[in-house]
Amino acid sequence: MKKGVVIQVPATSANLGPGFDSLGLALDLYDRFTVEQADGVVIEGCAPEHANEDNLFVRAYRRGLEELGLAFRGLRVRFDAEIPITRGLGSSSACIVGGLLAAEAAGVDECRNGSLDKQALLDLATEIEGHPDNVCPALLGGFAVSIREGRRVSTIRSDIDEGLVFNALVPPFPLETAKARAALPDRIGFHDAAFNAGRAAMVAAAFLSRDYGKLDLACRDRLHEPFRAPLIEGFREIEAAARESGALAVFLSGAGPTIMAICGRENALFAERMGPLLEQQRSGPWGLLSLHPDNAGATVQDR
Repeated sequence: MKKGVVIQVPATSANLGPGFDSLGLALDLYDRFTVEQADGVVIEGCAPEHANEDNLFVRAYRRGLEELGLAFRGLRVRFDAEIPITRGLGSSSACIVGGLLAAEAAGVDECRNGSLDKQALLDLATEIEGHPDNVCPALLGGFAVSIREGRRVSTIRSDIDEGLVFNALVPPFPLETAKARAALPDRIGFHDAAFNAGRAAMVAAAFLSRDYGKLDLACRDRLHEPFRAPLIEGFREIEAAARESGALAVFLSGAGPTIMAICGRENALFAERMGPLLEQQRSGPWGLLSLHPDNAGATVQDR
């Protein structure tokens, strides 16, 4: 990384309803990190409270260097971020994947202990994030089904149909992941577990086969959405309206509070139909980002 690198990481949407901590996909909204080695830590382009060594990008970078057996001497990084933070679109995963790829680039320069291969990157990113559903598609692109056994992550990915549009309905308020996790129960009933298992399998089958006729039913959830919905003012109203406006499926994106509505490209009226309701929310106007699949995943380029 002697001349520096530019790392681009896509946004992600995880869970897709019933696939808690295991299903995720990458979207064409990006965080870009311009990185070079420096003395100390210099962070540009992010909020002052995050411009320090506790920054998630810096922590991931240090963890990657540690895995390579390299000493941390410092870095300069400029954030050009499109992904809204604490909205359920993978902003933390983008920082983690970006930091690890920066460490991998530094490791290639050092030529000591080789580099971090894809498996090592997946394992380390999941170790930092705590679950693989966002970090796997952020790194690999496309639709990913991921599980973790011990420290090792196993994932199966597939390109996403380019004919799908992912409408992110983004509220004007954040929802911290810790708060969203704290809302979950310690146990759920057997019938609810069976409900989710079948639907998660059908979501994966729908994306792999590109047969979306039952995707709306498949994306229903009893594991986390019923407990998180009360934290999101307007959730049920907007969820119902999105279905009535022609969405193929509607679900909470990650831990929320963003609601994701999948549409076909031919559904050009979706934004027009949803616009007035999103503008009139008591919490303030919601945003609508019409996103498309990212099948490439994270990229690294020399400056």
